[in-house]
Amino acid sequence: MKLPTNAALAVLLASSGLNACANIQEKPQQSHAFKGTKSIDMSKWELAWQDEFNYADEQLDENWLSQNGPTENPWVLSSRWRENAQVKDGALYLKAKKESRGGQDWTTGNVWTKRTFGYGYFEARFKYAEAYGTNNSFWFWPKQGVKDGQKACEIDINEGHFPNIINTNVHNWTDTYTLPNGRVSHDDDQKHWTLLGKPDHNIILKKPVKTNKIRLTSHNPASIHIAEFRALAPSSTGYSAPTAELTDNMLNHALAADTKLTTNGVFNKLPSKETFAIDNKLDTRWVSEKHGKKWLHLEWNTAKEIGAIQFVNGWLQEYGDSKGFYRNLIGDYVIEYHNGTDWVELTSYNAADVANFGEQYHTYGLEWDENYFKFYFDGELYHTMRNDVCFSEQTLLFSLAILKAEIAGPVTDAIDDTAMQIDWVRYYQRKP
Repeated sequence: MKLPTNAALAVLLASSGLNACANIQEKPQQSHAFKGTKSIDMSKWELAWQDEFNYADEQLDENWLSQNGPTENPWVLSSRWRENAQVKDGALYLKAKKESRGGQDWTTGNVWTKRTFGYGYFEARFKYAEAYGTNNSFWFWPKQGVKDGQKACEIDINEGHFPNIINTNVHNWTDTYTLPNGRVSHDDDQKHWTLLGKPDHNIILKKPVKTNKIRLTSHNPASIHIAEFRALAPSSTGYSAPTAELTDNMLNHALAADTKLTTNGVFNKLPSKETFAIDNKLDTRWVSEKHGKKWLHLEWNTAKEIGAIQFVNGWLQEYGDSKGFYRNLIGDYVIEYHNGTDWVELTSYNAADVANFGEQYHTYGLEWDENYFKFYFDGELYHTMRNDVCFSEQTLLFSLAILKAEIAGPVTDAIDDTAMQIDWVRYYQRKP
């Protein structure tokens, strides 16, 4: 029997032991309503083109093209075919199937417009494929080529990863350079947004545990950012908030002299150290390796009694119109302690319980002109970038991909028969 996505993830992450909630007094609360810095004023725009996908499937080919073949990108595990793009019930479904075709073990769907688009406001309403490992993309690429003197640019309005990660990016594919290791690279500005969530996790145990080892493991698609991880001794007077400094009556075993810390490594593109996770400073953070399983492991020579576990994670934007919004919040984790024989689960977390973009429709928008890119979520501005590269018309694309190296999370059978579901896409131009 095929497990639902959340259940499949629980099986994937969980270890044998206590019921995950049996010894937890306070579960981490992550939900909050998103409110951007400014709403898009649609009175200044007029609709210039749209597709509501409210027609028969064969009519899709009048305005859209499909790949129909293997995918050359080495990070993509799926070939893509017209049969995987289906219009039904007023929506476009880009379907994922576990089948060998085109030399790849999965198939998905993608489409791009026959026409091109220039400056304006673009918005689409869609759901993610409800499974880790999928890349749900709404983006621009010059399928028609570029003229002499123009640059090949890519604009990613959203490369969404289940359950609620938004990825924005602008690539300059023309001006490449060679790194010291010989790899050819290019300029981009990728950001992973978690607009629905909070950074603090406060796990208070009803019954303290005594242990020499404790660990956090995660299959988060991108790097995890942990500012401070605390293993607190029992306290009769309660615990301060994870985002607050420790009070005198709180003993943090993570700071003990015999603490041994190990992790899955450090992301080499950011100034970070493993020790930043337990340095008793909330303004530093450990940033893990980007791909694969992540973990943080504490071990002591003498057993410690633990009454609560706290950690602060993510990257708080401190400037611009995205000030106060969080990026890179953790998507899942399991926390366990070792009882001398086995690892025993204390608690687990799944961001899909906070916001599931596979179940919920949201709109993703881009305002593009010769000076700026402005990104919107449900009509609310959350990010602005200078436009230094994209000045020519582009092709609009929707694509579903399955990514290797756990870039979008673990690839499992839970992906089979899921779909990115697009309700509509609209293009507006400024009123004269």
